Amino acid sequence: MVEFKDFQKKNRQELLDMMMVFYKSDAVDEPIADNIIKKLLDDILKGEYQIRGIELYYDSKLAGFGIITSYYTSEIAGTTVQFEDVYIKDEYRSKGIGRKYFPSMMKEYPNASRFRLEVAPENERAIKLYKELGFEKLDYNQMISDM
Repeated sequence: MVEFKDFQKKNRQELLDMMMVFYKSDAVDEPIADNIIKKLLDDILKGEYQIRGIELYYDSKLAGFGIITSYYTSEIAGTTVQFEDVYIKDEYRSKGIGRKYFPSMMKEYPNASRFRLEVAPENERAIKLYKELGFEKLDYNQMISDM
């Protein structure tokens, strides 16, 4: 059975452990510093920002996490819900968690005009799933300037 719950403070250490694995893996462009990962988790748990942490459960066991943000987008004059990150522990992959996660979360944002996510080009398995769920590739580069 697959379930989804908002981050719970009682699971902080287990969430942190999973985040440390994810944010140092090939799923991210560059490894993220420990202090940033800890701040991200603390910010989600505080609930002060437009960021939501979702615990992913399989047979009542914490199997992974997802992070979601939302913002207004001028190009569609509406709200975009961004699936920031999704991580599923190795032993829980290929059990349908991701396939259920995205549609379930989409239902929770009925006023969203767009759903968006990023994926590493070499993550062919995830790309296949995202295409099956209706996501399309964007053909432009993103640029950043960290402050």
